[in-house]
Parts: sequence; structure tokens; C-alpha cells
Amino acid sequence: MQSIIKELYYGNIRPEESYDSNKSYAKAARVQRDAYEKLSQSLGETEKELLENFLEAKAKIESITNFDTFSYALRFGVLLMAEIFIGNENTGAGGGSNG
Repeated sequence: MQSIIKELYYGNIRPEESYDSNKSYAKAARVQRDAYEKLSQSLGETEKELLENFLEAKAKIESITNFDTFSYALRFGVLLMAEIFIGNENTGAGGGSNG
């Protein structure tokens, strides 16, 4: 078995795939798609372009936010594991005295 880091890097671990089987997610995506189609049909060319610019900027913000959240969670997990393995005298972990 390869390392988790390599599996993640090469795309063999894809957390977003868990949404494929989520019925609530699928329903929300369907509602969003239908609303977009109806809204898009009701707009003129200038408004459609404005909507597309808005959605692209929103997607970029979400992408940045998702990456930041992922990075923070990964660093937090690494720090948590380091504390478990190395120990921290404030928590009593690592074989020190408990009292």
C-alpha cells in the first residue's frame, strides 16, 4: 500500500466522491441546476454575462475557502497525531505521570 500522502496526491483518494451517494446533496444540486436554468432563460445577454461573472467569482471564492479549510484540517490532524505519538506534558500524554 502506498502512503496516504501519495494516494491523495495522485487523486486515488477523493473525499468529494462521498457526495455521489448523498441524497440530500443530489436533491440540492438538482434544485440549484433547475433554478439556474429558469433564471438563465429569463435574462437578457447582459444579465446572463453578469450572472456568469458572479458565479465564476463565487466558485473561485468557494475553491479558495475549501482549500484553506482542507489545509487547516490537515495541519490540525498532523499536530494532533504528533501530540499523541510524541506526547505533551500538559495533557499527560506520552508516558508521563497522570497526577
